Amino acid sequence: MQARTSTESDEARVALVLDAGGARSAYQVGALEVLLPVLAERGARPRLLVGTSAGALLTAALTATAHLEAEEQVARLKSMLGRTTKPNVMRPLWRQAPEVVVRYASETFGLSGFRLRGLFGSQPLAQTLAKAIDWGALHHNIDSGEIESAAVVATSVRTGRVIVFTESRSPVPGSTPEPHGRFEATRLDVPHLMASAAIPVLFPSVHVDEPEDAAGWYVDGATRRRTPLAPALELGADRVVAIGTGGLRPPDADSDLDRIPVDLGDAGATLLGAVMDDPLRHDLRRLAELNVMTADPELGPVLERHREARGKSAYRTVPYVAIAPEDGTELARTAMEVFRANHGSLLRTIGDPDLQVMHRLLGSDSPLQGELLSYLMFDPDFFAAASEFGQRDARRWVEQHPDLWRTESLPGYGY
Repeated sequence: MQARTSTESDEARVALVLDAGGARSAYQVGALEVLLPVLAERGARPRLLVGTSAGALLTAALTATAHLEAEEQVARLKSMLGRTTKPNVMRPLWRQAPEVVVRYASETFGLSGFRLRGLFGSQPLAQTLAKAIDWGALHHNIDSGEIESAAVVATSVRTGRVIVFTESRSPVPGSTPEPHGRFEATRLDVPHLMASAAIPVLFPSVHVDEPEDAAGWYVDGATRRRTPLAPALELGADRVVAIGTGGLRPPDADSDLDRIPVDLGDAGATLLGAVMDDPLRHDLRRLAELNVMTADPELGPVLERHREARGKSAYRTVPYVAIAPEDGTELARTAMEVFRANHGSLLRTIGDPDLQVMHRLLGSDSPLQGELLSYLMFDPDFFAAASEFGQRDARRWVEQHPDLWRTESLPGYGY
C-alpha cells in the first residue's frame, strides 16, 4: 500500500472499489443508490474505479455514466441491474447440456480441441453488456477526465497471474498490485468484463485479445487476488470507498454447525467464500492497521525509514468507507427464501429447471446451499431484497460517520 503525499480533502482522489459477488451485486447497487449522491454533495465523486467479477460490470456502467448527475447514474445502474435477470445472463441448462456432454466426452477420449470450459453458457451476458453499457460514453469519460482510471481485475488461467486491465488517461503504474500480477493498459471492452466475471467451473473461461502482450484465457478476477484495495492505492487513491457482498465480520464460532455432515455444496460454498468474500475483509483490516501505525509518532518514522531502505514510497493514512453486510449469511438466507418461493414448486421447476437441478446436484439439504445460490439468483425478487440491504447498510454508515470517512478499525468487526 504505497502512496504519494496526501492532498487536502477537497483535492483528494477518491477510488471506488467494487468487489466480487455474482447476483449479489444488487447489494452494491443498493449501497451506491445511497452513497453516490452523498459523495457528489461533498465534492468527492470517485474518479478511480476498480472492479472485480460482478464489480467489474458495475465499474464499466459507472464509468459510462460518470458525466451524469449522481441520481441519474443510480437510475442507469438500477436499469442495468433489471436487465441482468437469468435469461440475459446464462443459457438454459437444457440448451447447454448437450454441448457440455459432448465437450466432456471429447476430453475424456483425448480430443482436446473441443474443451469444456464451464457448465453454464454466458453468451447472453456478453450480449447484455454490449447493449446495456454505452461504450462510446465510457471511453469519452476517460478521455475527458471525468474518470481518471477504470480498472477490472481478471485471472490468467494458465499462469494464475492477476491482471488489472486498465483504461486510463495517464500511464498505468509500473508496480504490481499483487506479487504475481500486473497492470495492463488497454481500451476496455466486453471481453475484459466477461473475463473478470467468469466464475471458474460455473461459467466458461474467456479469451481476451487486447492488449496483445496480455492475450490469453482468463477467469474471475477474485480467483487469485488477495489484496482488493491494492490496485486503487497503486493508481494513486487518497481515499477509498469499498463495497463488498461478504460479511464484514468473520463467521461466529458454532461447534454444533461444524459437526453437521458436509457435501459437495458445502465445499463449493466454502471455496467461494474464501475467494470472493474474505480478501476484502482482510485487506480492510490491513489498511486500518497501517493507518494507525502510520499516524503513530514513534512507529510512523520507523515505517518510513523501512520503506525508504527498500526503495519504496512511504505509507500514508488513507481514509475509507466500507459497506458490506454486517451478517454474512443474510444474503444466503434471502437467496434460499426466494428460491423456495419462486423456483421450488413443480410447475416453476418445469418452466425453469436450472436452479432446481443445481440445488439437487449440490446437496439440497446443505446448510450452506443458500450461499451458492446467492451467486446465481438472478431473480428480480432477490435483487430487490439485496438492494434494500445495501441501502440500509449505506445509510447506517452515513449516520454513524458524520464526516463519512474512517481511518481506524471498526470495533467488534474482526478487523
